[in-house]
Amino acid sequence: MKELAVAYSDEKGQEIKLTASDIVEYISTDSSVTEKEVVQFLNMCNYLKLNPFLKEIYLIKYKDSPATFVISYQTLLKRAEENKNFDGYETEVKGEIPNMTATAIVYRKDRSYPVKITVNYREAVKTTMDRQTRELKPTNMWKNMPEWMLRKVALARALKEAFPSAVGNAEVSVSEIVDIDTMDKTVKERRKNYKGDVNKDLYGIETSSMKAKPEEVKTEEVKTEPNPEDPESPELVSGSGQAPKLKLYELLKKKNITKLSSIKEILKSVFPNTNFDKAGKYVFENMPDDRIRKVIEYLKETKE
Repeated sequence: MKELAVAYSDEKGQEIKLTASDIVEYISTDSSVTEKEVVQFLNMCNYLKLNPFLKEIYLIKYKDSPATFVISYQTLLKRAEENKNFDGYETEVKGEIPNMTATAIVYRKDRSYPVKITVNYREAVKTTMDRQTRELKPTNMWKNMPEWMLRKVALARALKEAFPSAVGNAEVSVSEIVDIDTMDKTVKERRKNYKGDVNKDLYGIETSSMKAKPEEVKTEEVKTEPNPEDPESPELVSGSGQAPKLKLYELLKKKNITKLSSIKEILKSVFPNTNFDKAGKYVFENMPDDRIRKVIEYLKETKE
């Protein structure tokens, strides 16, 4: 790989210099990242003035899938609040699992109508596959703080739509520290003459709990590769919103296909022109939906 480099200053004036070798060795989750992906990542860091060493932006790479650029939730929130047209936001969580919904409304001073996004639990929840039962269960953050996590997903989507230039076309990670947002108009309104813990009553999170405890590594859960939703907590993750992938996992479980060698044989049959010899057990993570659908079709046509 060519020795590429970019130099720029972040919003605080701090000089940042990134090289291709830095990205491959320290930033990317896998060394198989291509030169083209490194160049794209360097350019995005430069354009958005973000520092990957401060975990403002991540490069998530799996051997058999394209790289994904992920912006931290806090970076998105900070960028929005610093925009001169930012005028606050409101959030609301309704219902119980699995019919729970979260709505976020973001206001801009230069627009007549706010951006309003509603997200349902089934669409947003992140799950991890239990090694013993092969069942998909909510990750620790989603299990312990579903209202808060769903709220953050809705708010991230609304902020990104209201301020599209803040993070470009990068994805947004929401599985981070638990934060109490002072710019939330709903929270500010509830605080007026309110007796009790408004954050606990509104979102189920006590104000004193400003940070979530690190997720514990459980022996029954697969924890061997990075999760693009939370680069610091590696785990096999699939979102319920990713219907094709979820269907594939369920189909593999139904057919009792758990060995990597069996999965490789299936992939070789579906994609004969692709080499899967070096594929890992998480080959389906970040695999495009159209390819996953082809695998599903093949499995459905195959006899039990």
